Amino acid sequence: MNQQNEDTNILLEKLVAEKTIELTKAQESLRIALDAAEAASRAKSEFLARMSHEMLTPLNAIMGFSELAKTSGDYDQIISWNNKIYDSSKHLLEILRNVLDVSEGNSALSIVESQFSIVLLIKNALNKIDYDLKKKNQTISLSISQSIPKTLFGDEKRVTQVITHLLSNAVKFSPDHGKINLNISIHDEENEAITLKIEVIDNGIGVSKEQQEILFDLFEQVDGGSTRRYEGIGIGLSLSKCIVKMMDGDIWVESEPGKGSKFSFTCKVKKNVIITD
Repeated sequence: MNQQNEDTNILLEKLVAEKTIELTKAQESLRIALDAAEAASRAKSEFLARMSHEMLTPLNAIMGFSELAKTSGDYDQIISWNNKIYDSSKHLLEILRNVLDVSEGNSALSIVESQFSIVLLIKNALNKIDYDLKKKNQTISLSISQSIPKTLFGDEKRVTQVITHLLSNAVKFSPDHGKINLNISIHDEENEAITLKIEVIDNGIGVSKEQQEILFDLFEQVDGGSTRRYEGIGIGLSLSKCIVKMMDGDIWVESEPGKGSKFSFTCKVKKNVIITD
């Protein structure tokens, strides 16, 4: 009887120990989930505050320079203020477009395929950043692989959007008279499709390993002080990541502080499309 009681006690102790371990693990999992939820909530709150600040800055500039221009008789000064109004309006438009893409979710990020030329696509992307490029006296070196078909089939708008954002960042975070490289090649090839690889290389401020871990996270912003200096609310790269994922691709960065950055992404498009009139 004593042996039976002893065996029963050992079994109970073992069960209690197992349940204690399970409870401890459950509590730890709950703590981690709560910490993650609190971090996400803080990130969203900081994002909203940042967005409000970033929108007010160009709005105040637009209103201020418009008011000055109304009362000035100096033509050259009015032209200068008008250029500042244009810059601020362009910045505000970029913020609103990114916020709308986030708020509309998957419907805003749908893929619409059509025939396009990679050469014309790149030309369009370069035109979008030409003003900022000239303002900082920067140059872009372009390399397009000759093995890429002249006509492709995919979402020209979305590919352009990602390239433009990466180029815009390269211009923004690189010094005056800096040089940017844009390389387009074939990463992989199948019977009816190819995976393009696009690289944007700059000689800008660079990104640390720690910052790279959150660079593509929604609502996160790398180094708030530096980013505020260069303007931005930290959602363009996360949107780019969503876009390339929808095109069976990926996006990543190789960088060191003070040594520039190389942003690369891949995306799958179809080839051998016959153009008909």
